[in-house]
Amino acid sequence: MPSVALKGYLLALLGVLILSPDALLIRLAGDNPMLISAWRGTFGGCMVLLYNQLLDRRSIFEQLRVVGWQWVLAITFLNGISQIGFVYGVSHASAADVLVIIAFAPLVSAFLSAIFLGERVSLRTWVATGVCGVGLAILFGQSGSGNDLPGLLAAVTCAVSMAGVFVIMRGFPKQNLTSCIGFGNIFSGIVCAIAVGWTFSVQGSLGSLNWLPMVLMVMVVSPMSFVLFALSLRYISAAETSLILLMESVFGSIWVWMMLSEEPSLQTLLAGTLVISTLMVYSWLALRDSRKQTTALAS
Repeated sequence: MPSVALKGYLLALLGVLILSPDALLIRLAGDNPMLISAWRGTFGGCMVLLYNQLLDRRSIFEQLRVVGWQWVLAITFLNGISQIGFVYGVSHASAADVLVIIAFAPLVSAFLSAIFLGERVSLRTWVATGVCGVGLAILFGQSGSGNDLPGLLAAVTCAVSMAGVFVIMRGFPKQNLTSCIGFGNIFSGIVCAIAVGWTFSVQGSLGSLNWLPMVLMVMVVSPMSFVLFALSLRYISAAETSLILLMESVFGSIWVWMMLSEEPSLQTLLAGTLVISTLMVYSWLALRDSRKQTTALAS
């Protein structure tokens, strides 16, 4: 393996390891998802901008002016929605279920690419969608009384929004759009802060939250992982990064299982195995075909 590619894999894997306790920290932070999102989004987004500036010495204006401000705003909005959906989903449903649903995002992006970028949907994508659809049906079918349904729907919203971000960023593979992720986080934080009445005071907000998980999320887990993912794309393809990202669904569920004794149900294990294994095979085949095309063009 070339050293450049190895560097990309290591960056993406480090990003996954750092991101994996995110769902656990949200659970430990408290039971007010809007308040958690307000702090996590606003200050976590500022940290993303800070880390990005340390890595890319250009001003934010220089980084984004080539892209077009309409796309910057689109990524900001969609990423903000995905952040709110993730926190709300983890707070109102099984973390394992939410992570399995969000793992579906790369496949959703394939269909959005077909709609908005005119890309052809392959037979492999249709088959993978059908199999994963069965897994998602199992997850929604076990909701029983429907108490988990709002959280599951929030996870779906998160997955679709993330897929939209993937599609737009795919159109600018050589540009550094990390700051858009930071702006999206800040946008989600401001929206949630308005919803909770701007209670950013320690007495009024952190007093009802566990500050240590919040600090870890804001300073380390959320910002550093996204910056590492963006940096890995300089050395490996988006398909390779997406394949590594699937590991987050597994690691995140294990963290919650170990620390909170939230044991996944049999249906969740079945659905998770079905979805994750299908997506891993799908991503590997897509990566193989991409490498064959690259070799053919080079020759």
